[in-house]
Formats: sequence, structure tokens, C-alpha cells
Amino acid sequence: MRSYSSISTRDFMWNNLTGTIPKEIGHITSLRLLLLNGNKLSGSLPDELGNLTNMNRLQLDENQLSGSVPESLANMINVRHLHMNNNSFTGQLPSKLSNLSNLMHLLLDNNNLSGYLPPEFSKLHSLEILQLDNNNFSGNGIPSTYENLPRLVKLDLSWNQFTGSIPSNNLSTNMTTVDLSHNKLNGSIPRGGIYPYLQRLKRKTGIIVAIIIGVVAAVLAITAITMLLIFRRNSKYMHLISRKRTSSNVCIKIDGVKAFTLKELTHATNKFDISTKVREGGYGNVYKGILSDETFVAVKRAGENSLQGQKEFLTEIELLSRLHHRNLVSLLGYCSEEGEQIHILLFLVQMLIYEFMPNGTLREWISGKKLSQIINHFVK
Repeated sequence: MRSYSSISTRDFMWNNLTGTIPKEIGHITSLRLLLLNGNKLSGSLPDELGNLTNMNRLQLDENQLSGSVPESLANMINVRHLHMNNNSFTGQLPSKLSNLSNLMHLLLDNNNLSGYLPPEFSKLHSLEILQLDNNNFSGNGIPSTYENLPRLVKLDLSWNQFTGSIPSNNLSTNMTTVDLSHNKLNGSIPRGGIYPYLQRLKRKTGIIVAIIIGVVAAVLAITAITMLLIFRRNSKYMHLISRKRTSSNVCIKIDGVKAFTLKELTHATNKFDISTKVREGGYGNVYKGILSDETFVAVKRAGENSLQGQKEFLTEIELLSRLHHRNLVSLLGYCSEEGEQIHILLFLVQMLIYEFMPNGTLREWISGKKLSQIINHFVK
């Protein structure tokens, strides 16, 4: 192995390497930089890595490594960066890692580590970043001894199972990032600017709650507006109904004027088929119908938006029944009853039934004959 005695760097990042890390690598004691991140290495770490006492940076992140973190890594007394995140390491963190007095970055997030935080880590006076999020750590939160970590800048313990109270004054005042979310911690965020980020985190939680409340309020407001629009829309129809139903109990009996049922007229006009419609006007449509006694009739049906009330409708029937002239069509009957549902409302059906003019309307006569012929016709 003498030929490897002068090797200080090995960079194999992102090469899709597979297999395990060979224990023989521990013989290259001159290594100061070993980069194996971004591969598909699996298996456990060999204890022989602890022989690399000159190691400054060890990057094993983004692999498929498993097993426990070897205690032998505590022998790498010169290491500053241990990047072992995004693997499948399990078990308890060895407390002997506290011997790494030069360690600045300890990244073990996104693994399956469990157990408690070693109180001995308080000896890591050079530690600036400690990332242990997305593991299965438990225990009574952050040990009080961590007040001896004066250089700690970032602490991420989120997505674990820590219990106990949020620390009040036992962490470095230099910290800019602290994430304790998604644990079972309790207590209040300390005041006085001890942990500025923690206070921002607290406010962030309040903002999230405020956003949720705002969204719920917006949904309720939209629902209320929608219901109001629906109510106003239906109120319009109710207004029409109320006008049509005025004096709904009024009945009229006039000689020669029959009260037809909606069923009779529906049958007579083939369900008011468009083929039976003979004209269309502001009041409504006129349909040609055949009664059960084979009498041809003209059915004048009020439109759905007609504002004529039932009392006015019956008054019109009474008036028309009194008009008799050879040049006027006779009123044979009427129909006024609830029969059709529009949206959620029942609308009154109002119809007048006249004798049918087989030769067309007066307008058709005027448009189809010379005016002189019409005048001569009436002079005679």
C-alpha cells in the first residue's frame, strides 16, 4: 500500500457507483478529502474508516448506506465536515463523536436514526451546523449542556419525536436558523431576542393559522354571496308567483265559457308541440288544438314572465265573454292552474281558448289581399 501513501484526495461524486465501501480504504491514511456522495453505494460503513486520522472532509450523502454510525469515526480527529445525510443509517448516535473537536458540520438528516441526543456533543465547540431532521430521534429534547456550543449557527431537529420543553436560554445567540417543528415539544419561544429565528418561526406558525382562517372566511363569504344570488333569483320568481296567485281562490262561472284543465289542453295541442304553434306575441304563444269532441280551437298561452295576476286574468275572461260580434272570434274557455315546475318553483299556467280561424288572422288577410278588396268586403 506504499504507492497510496501520498494520496490526499479521492473524488468519485455522482458516478452511479454500486456495492459497498471497501475496508481497504482505511489504509490510505494520507486521505484528507473523500467524496463518495451521489452514488448507489449500499451496506454498512467499515470500521476501518476511523484510521483516516488526517481526514478533513468525508461526504457519503445521497447513497443507500445502512447500519449504524461506527464509533471508529471518532478517531478522525481532524475532520471538519461529516456529510452522511440522505441514507438509511439506523440506531443511536455514538457519544464518542464528541471527540471530534474540529468538527464544524454534522449532517445526518433524512436517515432512520433513533435514540436521544448525546449530551456529550456539548464538547463540539467548533460545531456550526447540526442537521438531524427527518429521523426517529426521541427523548427529552435538547440537552441543557448544549449551552456550551458557542458557534452553533444552524440547528434542525424537525420531523422527529422529541418531547419536553423548548429551550429557553441554553443555546448560542449566534444562531440564525432553528427548526424544531413537527415534534412533541411544548413551551413558549423565549423573549428578548435570545433566539431571533425561533421568534420568527413562532410568528410563521401564527401566519399559517391566519392564512387558514382567511381561507375559511373567504370560502364562507363566497358561499354566502352565492346563496344570496340564488335567493334573489328565486325571489324574482316568487314575486311573479305572488302576483299570479293573487286572489287564487277566486272562481268564476260564466255561461258559455268553460274552465279547461291543463291536461285537456296538453292533449289537444300534442303537449304544446312547436308544430301546433300558429303565432307568437308579447303575451305568449298561440297554438292550434283539437278537443276531444274534434272541435278546433286556438289556445292562447301566457308566457312564463307574464306579470298578469289571476284576478286580472279572470277579469279579462269576464270582459271577453261579453263581446259578441260576427267579425270577432268567440271565447270558448280558459285554463288557470299550477302545472309546471321551473327551477324549484311551481308556475301558474294561464290560457285563453278561442274558436279557431281556419283562414288565418286579420293581419294575414290584409297582407294577402288588396286593401280595396278588404274595403269592398266590409262595405257589402
